[in-house]
Amino acid sequence: MNHNQTQKTKELAAKAEFFGLHKNILLPEEHQKILISANQEKRLLSAKELKVLCNRSHSDANKLEELQAKLPALIDEAKRILLKRIPNITEPGGSLYPKERAEACWRDCFHFARISIYGTAAGDTNITDKQGLKVVEELYSILEVPINALVICLKELQLQCSRTYTINHPQKDLSLLDGCFNHLVEKMEAMQ
Repeated sequence: MNHNQTQKTKELAAKAEFFGLHKNILLPEEHQKILISANQEKRLLSAKELKVLCNRSHSDANKLEELQAKLPALIDEAKRILLKRIPNITEPGGSLYPKERAEACWRDCFHFARISIYGTAAGDTNITDKQGLKVVEELYSILEVPINALVICLKELQLQCSRTYTINHPQKDLSLLDGCFNHLVEKMEAMQ
């Protein structure tokens, strides 16, 4: 990558944003602030934040907290499935080579799950930012991100989260969680 491409990539990375739910004017200001803070810090929601958000959505804050605690293992399982389906993807010549590219993919999976949990807690499946997604798509194109691999991981992560979440959980909560993941899958597939 030459200097101009590197500069363009940095500029796009600063503007690239999947998450947009916090911009929903129908959400209470307190909820918007929670979502803005958590998203800026790229972290999971605290137990207190989950309770505040779930108070309005009536999702189960304790179950979402349990799901968050299991995310590393669920992402590892999604990763294992991807590597089983496309075994050479992290090898020289593969689209997730070198190691830094693969690590970026696993980080993206975490962020997809993170914002899906945000949406479930807030009670809204429309979790993306339209303008931010355009920038993400341009950035992914320049970086030649293997969107097909991300979609496979995202769908597998959705399956793992849904399986984990279905044990003694209300159907409404699962519909919200699946709805958030489906929304992300739809947006990612549109980039292919």
